[in-house]
Amino acid sequence: MRLVKTLGLSAALVLGLLLSPAAAQAPQSLVVQVATEPPGLDLVASPASAIAAVVHYNIQECLVKVDRNGKLVPWLAERWHTTDNRNYTFFLKRGVHFHNGREMTAADVKYVFERAKNPETKHHQQARYENIADIIVKDDYTVTLSLRELDAAFLLTLARQGSVIYPREAVDAMKSEPIGTGPFKLAEWVRGDRIVLVKNPDYHVKGLPKLDKVTYRFIPDPNAALAALKAGDIDAAMFGIGPEHVPDLEKDPRFQVIVGETTNDVILAMNNSRKPYTDVRVRRAITHAINKQEVVKGAMFGFGRILGSNVDPLNPYYIDVSGLMPYEPTKAKKLVTDAGYPNGFDAVLRVAPQYYYTVRTGEIIVNQLQKVGVRVKIEQIEWGQWLSRVWREADYDLTIIGHAEPWDINNYANPKYYFRYDSPEFQKLFKESEVSLDDRARRELYVKMQKKLVEDAPAVWLYVHPRLAVTKKGVQGLWKDLPIPAFDLSEVAWAK
Repeated sequence: MRLVKTLGLSAALVLGLLLSPAAAQAPQSLVVQVATEPPGLDLVASPASAIAAVVHYNIQECLVKVDRNGKLVPWLAERWHTTDNRNYTFFLKRGVHFHNGREMTAADVKYVFERAKNPETKHHQQARYENIADIIVKDDYTVTLSLRELDAAFLLTLARQGSVIYPREAVDAMKSEPIGTGPFKLAEWVRGDRIVLVKNPDYHVKGLPKLDKVTYRFIPDPNAALAALKAGDIDAAMFGIGPEHVPDLEKDPRFQVIVGETTNDVILAMNNSRKPYTDVRVRRAITHAINKQEVVKGAMFGFGRILGSNVDPLNPYYIDVSGLMPYEPTKAKKLVTDAGYPNGFDAVLRVAPQYYYTVRTGEIIVNQLQKVGVRVKIEQIEWGQWLSRVWREADYDLTIIGHAEPWDINNYANPKYYFRYDSPEFQKLFKESEVSLDDRARRELYVKMQKKLVEDAPAVWLYVHPRLAVTKKGVQGLWKDLPIPAFDLSEVAWAK
């Protein structure tokens, strides 16, 4: 899932310079402020974007990578080959070493994906790997993954956070001490305060990373982040301040502002297995009751694209369906009555205040729903409880969160996902899209899926959380857009 993400993609970041007298002319350290401390550091155990912000592409890497332009590129595999789109042979880059000093081989790839598809390991995206029928190691640098069925998204799956390659001997320590092949190594994790990464001197890409040290600081309050930025205690902010401060910062000659796109879809999720949300009329009523433009203006100060389905604008199959179920409070009130609630009903909206936009968005939506007879009480819970109660147990009525993973429409084809949306028709469309290698045919299926989601209204897709980065003059190499919820810092440096 895309949990922030924010999800992660809904974690807030702030970059700062650690100067030492010897390095005054060429600083080599960076401080990264995150709004939420990761619940752990094991990328295969949780979809939390707070983990991806630290670990994915920085500590641990994949055979394939999504680059800053959203393109799939070879990474730990220098190339791959397939003749039938069922058997993929990967030729591994030679001389790649894990942080413990051992060389990465095809046996490690085999171990990782056998573990990923084993339901006993409880990989958070285990379903993505069930299609792997066999893993054949030809030699230390050649491995073939054989699929049972065609999978149009297979290479993308291999670039996701759940597909990072790690050594067998370090698997039990990944929750707190992940080891990988990345540009940085974990130096320390001081709970409640910071995570420190240091340069991997044996990194397999020459000239990277450009920094010697990265420190992640846990500062959840956006106002505190802004104060630190203006005081010079930190040197940049990515999701570390509220969008309302961006206009003033754009005028400040000390800073540069970056505005980009993300895949972080902010939604109002409904528990489709709990009354009254089992009734599509109620779900449609809630959608019609929400003025998304007002939400974006009030919660995000105008930043963020309005959404109408799960598919975000960075996806090549995106179509704008935001107008298909417009703001119509009169119609919403009638639907509530038609569903058997002439006097309305009560609901609880559970949000995690670590992500500032959830509370802001929730407060606006509560007022809008009140006008159509839906009386909502906001309950703020900490992130660990949200993951446990909402995401794992589906113990909720309504919730607001950002889903940062790209191409995550599969969540709506999974009736066990926390939405509890169970549509055989949608599941059929999704399955067809996964085995369709013809781009035109797959695009048509994605159009049908987006329109089906509008019709069934299992959630209210509100807006895309924007990429807002404010950096001190001199910070270079940050990604403008975030096509995947990974904050790759390998190319970040300070201007000399």
